[in-house]
Amino acid sequence: MRLGIAGIVIHRLLLIIYIIKLNKVKDFIPVLIAVIPFVFVFSYLLSISDGIPEGSYYPLLVQNILVSILGGVILSNYFMNETTNTPWLSIFGVLSIGLYFTVFIEKFFLNNLPPTYFRPLGMVLFVTSYYAFYKFVIDVERLNAVVKENNE
Repeated sequence: MRLGIAGIVIHRLLLIIYIIKLNKVKDFIPVLIAVIPFVFVFSYLLSISDGIPEGSYYPLLVQNILVSILGGVILSNYFMNETTNTPWLSIFGVLSIGLYFTVFIEKFFLNNLPPTYFRPLGMVLFVTSYYAFYKFVIDVERLNAVVKENNE
């Protein structure tokens, strides 16, 4: 279980770093402002949940912070880079936050329901969110190639 948590943390960190690198984020004040609502929502959900297994509180706290940073980076990009913004990053952000929210609610608030209710929704959100991320990366790479070609 600890290797899985470490893998997810590393994956989310690399995802955040890659998005920051692709968008060439230079000012982190809008990112910090955009992180605040996500931190409040996920911290509140974590504080009111009763079914957290022992030893899972701190990994969940780290996941909440990473998902909040991811949401903040995407939200600040949406508002700050209106001219070069691709809609795929916004779609990826909405789907990723929705996926985390759905899994969190399923695991800690609706754990008495059978998994057949939320597992298909989680799978669809996962696949479509990473497809949107793939399209975002392709669009940004294409735009960077065009800009590079025009500068030469």
